[in-house]
Formats: sequence, structure tokens, C-alpha cells
Amino acid sequence: MAMRVADYFADNFLNFGYRLEPQVKRTFQSAHLWHEEAESLCADPDIRSNGRFDLVLYNNKRERPAHVIEFKRGAKLESLRPDIKRLARVCFHAGHKSLETNYLVLTRKCPKGDSRLKKAKQVLSEELDGIEGVSYKISYSDPLEPFINREYETLADATFRIWVIEIKAL
Repeated sequence: MAMRVADYFADNFLNFGYRLEPQVKRTFQSAHLWHEEAESLCADPDIRSNGRFDLVLYNNKRERPAHVIEFKRGAKLESLRPDIKRLARVCFHAGHKSLETNYLVLTRKCPKGDSRLKKAKQVLSEELDGIEGVSYKISYSDPLEPFINREYETLADATFRIWVIEIKAL
């Protein structure tokens, strides 16, 4: 999914480039974060500074990271907490236009009823409300098909949604 999103941006937005799975530390260096901010972020265990981001969009004019996009497939809402915290802390410490807005993109099987959809949105909202210094917007698609399970089998009666959670520094 990351590759398709990256290709879409490359084809449709000439002012953006991308890097798949760039190192967290190098992304911060490319963003020209102030020394204290970079040190603070790298010292934070939630950031996983020795890890990688799924996709980083770069501003082609300055070769600076513009947005981090993390992808999750079928993740349980509780397991998203570390990714939400990670992206929120990057936004909060960005301090300027570079990396102040980041995204978490999920694909989730559609629940049978709307009550589970509302519950999922409520759980995400409650998690995001508790994070200081950021705002958020939750969007999701209409049901899509075909649904393909983890064994890459198409399930006839199942649909999925794509959720996009935008996390932005205040």
C-alpha cells in the first residue's frame, strides 16, 4: 500500500518526492530540526529513533521531509496507540512547517453494523484527545471490495474501509 500511495503522489503532485522506509534519525536530520528538538525526539522511547518510517513525503524544492505516513493493515485499535503517540510527538516537536502534519493510514474490515464503526471512531478520538499540542481529523472511506485476508484470499461477503488519521501540530 505504501508503494501505491508513494506512486500516486509522485504522479500527481510534482512538488513532492518520497522515500520508502527512511531511517528516523536521518529524517530528523533532513528536516533540519533544531539540535535540542532532535535530541529530545531521539531520546524518546516512543519515537523508536533507530527504526524506520513507512513513507516520508519530501518537498522537492528543498529536499526536506514534509509528512510522515505510517500504514497499518487490520490493526486492532488498541495496538495503534504507539503509532499515534509517535506521529503526535513528531508533529509536536517539529516546530515549523516540516513534519508538522503527519498521517496514519489504516485498512480495516468493515464491521457488520454502524455501532462498531462509531465505537472505533470514538476509541480513536479518545486516544487522540489525550495528546497535548496536536489536533486531529479522522476520515474513512465507504465500504470497498474485494476484501483480501492475511492469506491473500478474496472473501466474497466482506468489505473494508480505508481510514486516514491526520495528526497536526497546533
